[in-house]
Amino acid sequence: MKSLRIPAVLAAAIAVGSAFAQLPEVKPQPAPTAGTVAQSVADETVTAQVTNAIASDPALKDMEFSAETMDGVVTLNGTAGASDQIARAVAIARAVAGVKSVTNILAVKTS
Repeated sequence: MKSLRIPAVLAAAIAVGSAFAQLPEVKPQPAPTAGTVAQSVADETVTAQVTNAIASDPALKDMEFSAETMDGVVTLNGTAGASDQIARAVAIARAVAGVKSVTNILAVKTS
């Protein structure tokens, strides 16, 4: 009788071990740090300031654009009536405090 218990226990242990070996490893995600939260708020502020500065320029009133900021890098996307409007919008964005650089994805409208 004892000889039957050992193989049964061993078989059960192997089965349980095999089941756990097949589970994927789950790693916890790091919590956001104060720096990332602060940077996110700063980026939102920069985006709002860039958007307001460009939208309030009378020479750029016909522009259709959006602005996004990630770690101080502003991306401008949309269309303008002429290339000089694009250059002006980029210059305005660069002048906003907190802007490290500007990525220009603006294009001239083709009618």
